[in-house]
This record gives sequence, structure tokens and C-alpha cells, in this order.
Amino acid sequence: MHFIKFIKEHKILRSFRLRIFLIILLTGLCALGFMRRVITADAVNMAIESREAEMMTRLRIMADRIGNSIFMQDTTEGTYAADLMLLSSVFDSRIIAADSELKIVYDSYDNDTGHYLISDVAVKAFRDGAVSGYDKEAGLIEIAIPVTVYDSDLKADITEGVLVAAASPEKILRDVAEKERRSVIIEILAIVLLTGVAAAVASVVVRPFDKVTGAIRSAASFDDSTPAVSDYKETEEIVEAFNEMRTQMKALDQSRQEFVGNVSHELKTPMASIKVLADSINMQSDAPVEVYRDFMKDISEEIDRENNIISDLLALVKMDKGVGALNIENKNINMLLENIIRRLGPLAKKNEVDIVFESIRQVDADVDETKISSAFMNLIENGIKYNKKPGWVRVKLDADHRFFTVTVSDSGMGIPEESLPHIFERFYRVDKSHSREIGGTGLGLAITRRTILLHRGSIKAESVLGEGTVFTVRIPVGYIA
Repeated sequence: MHFIKFIKEHKILRSFRLRIFLIILLTGLCALGFMRRVITADAVNMAIESREAEMMTRLRIMADRIGNSIFMQDTTEGTYAADLMLLSSVFDSRIIAADSELKIVYDSYDNDTGHYLISDVAVKAFRDGAVSGYDKEAGLIEIAIPVTVYDSDLKADITEGVLVAAASPEKILRDVAEKERRSVIIEILAIVLLTGVAAAVASVVVRPFDKVTGAIRSAASFDDSTPAVSDYKETEEIVEAFNEMRTQMKALDQSRQEFVGNVSHELKTPMASIKVLADSINMQSDAPVEVYRDFMKDISEEIDRENNIISDLLALVKMDKGVGALNIENKNINMLLENIIRRLGPLAKKNEVDIVFESIRQVDADVDETKISSAFMNLIENGIKYNKKPGWVRVKLDADHRFFTVTVSDSGMGIPEESLPHIFERFYRVDKSHSREIGGTGLGLAITRRTILLHRGSIKAESVLGEGTVFTVRIPVGYIA
């Protein structure tokens, strides 16, 4: 637990660059250690094999010489005993000569002369010829060479004895160890070089992440419009996602600035009107009561307008934050639309607009009655307000097994093609002067769209300038949580 806490407190230990550096360094060190073991083992094997070959050659020469003499019967004959002793000294080994019955006739250590030789390699030499090998358990290099003499009667070589040599590889191992100690300097230099390479590779690998980090920091002010560039395929998706996020952040910041400006303007306009009206009243100390009433009526209307803007803003904020979950109930959409049309009847009559409701079939759906009624009322009310005199608004309801569709069309003034993509934006107005006269807040369609989206539905608008507009709303019959 203390170690984990230490890791968390020290960010350097969680560095990606450090981890790559350590991985490369440890991999290199493991490789160096493995190579050292392999090279050392090969050096030992090669040294032992070289010693075996040399001893085998020299011992074979002695066996050939002894085979042409009576040394096996008389070890004092010639200089063979002295030569064997010299050979034993050269190779730091023990050399034994035994006759055909494996009775020892010569021992360079002069310990077992006259005894019988108990040796597997000697027996193999009688049976198979020259034998050599390294016994790791015993730590000895063992060589056995048969001593043969040519029998003229049989016209064949007859084995009359064997030469056995046993040498310890200690001197060889000491020589190899000494060479290893001399190679330590080279290994240290290799480790230093490996450390430098690991640091350089780690820096190169992490460099794209440093670039992305720098781009993210520079993106905070939106001053630098240069997109981040990926050096490697592995970071390409990260960079692309960041560039997309950066574009969205810029658009969001611009939208935020526009929204703040629009809110300030919309809230300031009624207040400015109220201020003008109040100043006008103050300047007319002897104005008739009727004038006062007219001014107060105008002030009340401006206050209502301000209140509507604030209420719509609060509604949007709540929807954006997901505050106030939908109160979903199964409702008859036909009756819901009929009630909305009935409530808007007086306004339609005032504006000389006929409302036609076409119900294709009975529809029951899971909706929040209050919110969805407000959304449909806004669409129908806009069709009435932004219409011609005389004019018409048609409301059509249809459904299939999954969705119900409400179409609101009118014979109004229409919307320019360039304005269609923006009509659901907050405070956006196609005709600002006409909108001011009607008294809208510029938030109605934004709230309508958000309400429909909360119901997992969709809304689209089609319009021809001067002919009218069609809004099509499509909502699931069963609410999808």
C-alpha cells in the first residue's frame, strides 16, 4: 500500500517516457546478460574442446609410438615414461597406461601402478577405439586411446593396452574468467551506450504526445488555429479526435458568445422600453389619467415580455442540464391536439386563419403531456402568427406500429432557404422586425426541438418563401428510456 501511494504521489514514476526508457533499458540489459552467458558458455566449451583435441592428438602420437615398442612389457624401455610424464605436466593431467587385462603398468602420479584400471572410457576404448569426453559432474576431461601392435601372422592390429588421460578444466575456467573480467570495461561502455539509446528512443516515441499536449494547451485561448499533426499512425486517431474536439470547442465558444450577446440584447430591450416609458411619465407631471394608463399598460406588456424571455431561458437551461425528468404517461394524441387547436381558436379567428385538423387514425403514445402540448402549441401558434390574411393551418396526425407523426403546415410567408438550417437556434429570427411586432422571444423553436429530442423524436422543416412552411414531427409511440 505504501509503495502504491508513493507511485501516485510521484508523477515521474507514472511517466510514459520513463516506462519506455525502462523497458528498452531492461530489455537491453537482459539481452546483454543472455549474450554474456551464451558467449561465456561457448568460450568454455570451445576451450575444453580445443584442449580435448590437443590432448587427443598428442596422446594418439604416444600410443602409436608405444605400440611399436615393448613398453607394455617393460616401462623402463626407451624414453616413453619420461615423455608421458612431460605430457602429463604440459596438460596438467594424470596419464595411465594399462595392458590388455587393464592392469596398470604406468601411472604419472605413481599411485596405482600394478593395480587394475576401473574405467568406463578404457573399456570403451578397447571396444570402440579412441574415446574422449567432458564429465561435468566429475569435472574432468577424459581421453582413452587404445595401444595397438601389428600382428604379421594375423595381418591385423591387435590391442595390447590403453592410454588414459584425465585432466581438470580448472585452468581453462580460470583463463575464461580472466577474459571475462577484462571484458567488464566493454560491458560498462555498452550499458552506457544502451542507456543513451533508450533515452533517445523514449524521447522520440513520446514526442507526438508532447506535440498533442502543446496543441491542447494552445487551444485553450483559441488563438492558434493550426491543427495538430500526427507523426505516427498510432497517434493519428488521437490527433484526429483532438482536432474534431478543437473545432467543436471553437464552435461552442462562438455559440456561447453569440448566446450571451443575444440574451443581453433580448433582456436589455424590454428594460430600455420600460425606462423610456417611465421617463416619459415623469416628464409629464400634468398628463391625463388615460395617458398614465396607456403608459402603464405598455410597461406591463414589456414586463410580461421580459418574464417570458426569462421563463423560456430557464426552461432551456433545465432541459440542457436534464433537470426535471419527463413525466411520461400514455395519452391520446388525437384529444391532445384537439384541445390545443380549441385553445388557439380565438387567436386564429383574430388573425383570419382557418385551422384544419386531419386525424388519420387514433393514436395513444407515451409522452409528457405538458411539455409535448407546449411544443405542438408553439408550432401551431407560429403557423397562425406568421401567416397571411386570410390564411390556413393544417394539422395532420398519422402513425405506424413504432412512431406517430404530426405535420403542421401553413399558408404563411415562408422561410428563406438560407435561414432554414438556423431556425432552431436560440434567439434566431428570420424577420426580426415582424417578430418584434408579434412579441416572440426567439426561443420557442429551440424549446420545441429540445422537447422533441427528449422524447427521442425528430423534427424537420421545409419551406418555400412566400408560399408557406411545413414542420414534421416524428416521435416513438413507446417512450425509449
